[in-house]
Amino acid sequence: MAAWLSLAPTLAHAQFGPGSGGFGGPPPAQASQPKKDPNAPEMHAAPGADNDAIPRNTTSEPTLPSDPLAVPPALRDRIGSSFDADAGRPLAEGKSQYFLIPPYFQEKRGNYQFRTVFPLWVDRKLPNDQSSLYGLLYHRRRSEKLDADVVFPLFWRWREDQDRTTILGPVGWHRGPRGTDTFAAPLFFHGTRPDGYYLNIPPLLTFLKRDEHGGRAVVGPMYCFWRGGQTCNPETADEIKYGVFPFFFASKNERSRYEIAPPLLHYYRYDELDQSWINIWGPVIRAHSGEREAFHIAPLFFRLWGQNEEHITIPPLLFHYGYKGDARLLVTPFFLDRRSDKGDKTFVTWGYARHRGRTQLDMYTPFFWHYRDPDEGYDQKLLFPFYYSATSPRENSLALFPFYANFKRYGLSESTWVTPLFQHTRSITGWSTNLHPLVYIGRDRDHSHTVVAPFFFDFVTPSSRSTVGFPVYWRFSENNTVKQVVLNTYYSEKKLRSGLEWEFHFFPFFAYGETPQGHWWNVLYGLAGYSRSGAASRMRVLWIPFQLSEDTASRGPST
Repeated sequence: MAAWLSLAPTLAHAQFGPGSGGFGGPPPAQASQPKKDPNAPEMHAAPGADNDAIPRNTTSEPTLPSDPLAVPPALRDRIGSSFDADAGRPLAEGKSQYFLIPPYFQEKRGNYQFRTVFPLWVDRKLPNDQSSLYGLLYHRRRSEKLDADVVFPLFWRWREDQDRTTILGPVGWHRGPRGTDTFAAPLFFHGTRPDGYYLNIPPLLTFLKRDEHGGRAVVGPMYCFWRGGQTCNPETADEIKYGVFPFFFASKNERSRYEIAPPLLHYYRYDELDQSWINIWGPVIRAHSGEREAFHIAPLFFRLWGQNEEHITIPPLLFHYGYKGDARLLVTPFFLDRRSDKGDKTFVTWGYARHRGRTQLDMYTPFFWHYRDPDEGYDQKLLFPFYYSATSPRENSLALFPFYANFKRYGLSESTWVTPLFQHTRSITGWSTNLHPLVYIGRDRDHSHTVVAPFFFDFVTPSSRSTVGFPVYWRFSENNTVKQVVLNTYYSEKKLRSGLEWEFHFFPFFAYGETPQGHWWNVLYGLAGYSRSGAASRMRVLWIPFQLSEDTASRGPST
């Protein structure tokens, strides 16, 4: 029982929280007055103020702290927080007096009183502050700043300063100087604020809100979000998005504006920067930019126009006409007539085309083409597929297909064809002669080749040479190495700093080779053989090796 009595105030304090003092919490301790120094100056206060508020002797200058901007640690911890630093301190000063007649318990300390008939009734009283709990279901509190009546969990009513809140099941309302709130969850929510309001009706898909910055409104498929202005009005809002999903969508801000109506095939966009816009209603398109206007009925009619410019296109009639400055273009199913702003003229009709400008072209399609460039002195003719010629100060080309062709680039190269099979070419770096597809002979700088397919191939470079006389001869040389095969013989050599290393094989009967240190030979690859390297020598008989002598210079000193 004594243990329970000692825990009761603590449990009650935890139940009601540190801010309210709690049932059974220790009473607050009043700060004790420091002893007065008899040598200290006398202090006095103005009428109605604390006697110790102002020093009696005001002739001395006040002293400032060493760092006026320093924030005390205790105050720094409380800035920006709702923590109550007085929570947990004694609620009253003095010695506690206890009274117990089970199940009744009472504690008194100064002007603090705690009483309980646990768990039926708990009461905590301070001057101008009383809190009671009845049957763990009804809580009642009365104080200067806070009143509460709670019947858990059905009814809640509390007051905090001038704010009053009442909740009865799913219905509640709040009234205060900063606004009001009313709800009937989950069907209806409404509130007001100094700068706006909100209204939410979920069953009707209605969500409304407005404040000093803007607002939002959603009613079923209709929506509106805006910034600036008091209402959803494109004329007064600085930025707005609104529509009826999925039938209509619109947006407007300081730089642009658009509208989209998919069922009507409608699209509108306006750009404030360049004053351009486009408006589409189904196949009808109307547009404006800084330099051009447009009107289209897709896909039947297209028109663009601007200053000294106009273009009209009628695709079903294969017709186009347009001009811009001195340039003109006319397209009909029968001909094309074009003139550029530089005076070039082009005329195209069925079977014939002509161009006159810096260059000239006559086309009797598809057989005869005649192209000329007077500035370069270039003249080109084509009579497809038999005749081709091109003359200029840099070249002279002639082709009589399929018998003869000569292509000459003055001072660079010349290539002559006699039928498609024989070709001879000369250039400043070499020559080549080809008889397709069998013989290819030529030289280019220090490279050469000779091919007589499919029997002989010879390719030469400054560092290598490859020669094949199919099927009896293969020889490949590169830098200091030579490898050669003739029928069933093989020869290989390699130049070393110490001399020449080579070997010869007559497959499969005999092989012989030399190195700078010695030589070797084999009969039937080991039936009989001999090898020497320096002073060391070895012999093979019936493929069994026998050491004849060793190189004493290569061995270490005997022990």
